[in-house]
Amino acid sequence: MYHRIYLVLREQILDRKFDPDKPMPSEIELARAYSVSRVTLRKTMERLEREGLILRQRGRGTFAVPPSSQTPVQADVSGLVENLLAMGLSTQVKVLEFEYTQTPPDAASDMGVAPGTIAQRAVRLRSLKDRPFSYAETWVREDIGRTYSAEDMATTPLLRLFEMAGVKIAGAHQKVMARSADYVVADLLGVEVGSALLCIKRVVRDENGAAVERIRALYRPDVYEFELNLTLGQGPDGTLWQPSQCMP
Repeated sequence: MYHRIYLVLREQILDRKFDPDKPMPSEIELARAYSVSRVTLRKTMERLEREGLILRQRGRGTFAVPPSSQTPVQADVSGLVENLLAMGLSTQVKVLEFEYTQTPPDAASDMGVAPGTIAQRAVRLRSLKDRPFSYAETWVREDIGRTYSAEDMATTPLLRLFEMAGVKIAGAHQKVMARSADYVVADLLGVEVGSALLCIKRVVRDENGAAVERIRALYRPDVYEFELNLTLGQGPDGTLWQPSQCMP
């Protein structure tokens, strides 16, 4: 329970819901609002204090201290995050695993191949200013995966590697959902087990419609965000929102 309250208060502090010049509600008020004991609420506040998100001043109260330099990585929800050159220049990639192995049933189903088909599998951790924010597992068709190395993956976006291999990408289908961090991902991303993460699953296809890559990426929602411009359009049932130009 204390962790759930911590997540809510942390998000409110990062979103600047509390005026940094005015005291936050007292522990008694917060405990009453969340229907928990003061002991539980105190654990929450102690953790926020350790992370530098609140400042306790005797006789004055507790003040929110939102980070002034935190800038989330941004990407357009309709695009491929790997092809953003600016992002490639500002983030660091560490290849944790790189192998040729049998495709598991879930990835095989997404790629339209038989389970057990050999493919190139890689796991990458992406960081911004030495702060990990993305954990991604990719499955790439073997003939394409053989054209680059783990070192190449650490320095060059996959889309660029595909182009260098002569693959002509026609499009991709992706889903965005929420998933919980398991003990492996939680440790790598610096979050607690069970924390909510943003999950993107995407299948990339070539001009013949064959699957080239299947990626499943998990992102820290406090460090990574999507932006999408919308415009009004006409649908079969009337006016609706449609994606427009990508955010710069």
